[in-house]
Amino acid sequence: MEFKVVTASYDAAAHLLSYTATGLRNGLHFTVSSRVKCLKDPGSAERLHMVVLLALTDHFKRPSPSGLRW
Repeated sequence: MEFKVVTASYDAAAHLLSYTATGLRNGLHFTVSSRVKCLKDPGSAERLHMVVLLALTDHFKRPSPSGLRW
């Protein structure tokens, strides 16, 4: 999976990371906007990338609305 984090912001009071990522998976282009609960601010670009990677991996494990896996 190739992806790029387009925007990201961390709300320290709510411990939420809001992000938008776009990329390519199995030949299909995708854009995902979501929020992830974090215990602390990701801080660096590498940590931010890893948090989004874990969230996207979890997102794509879920079945699609048609019941098929991505």
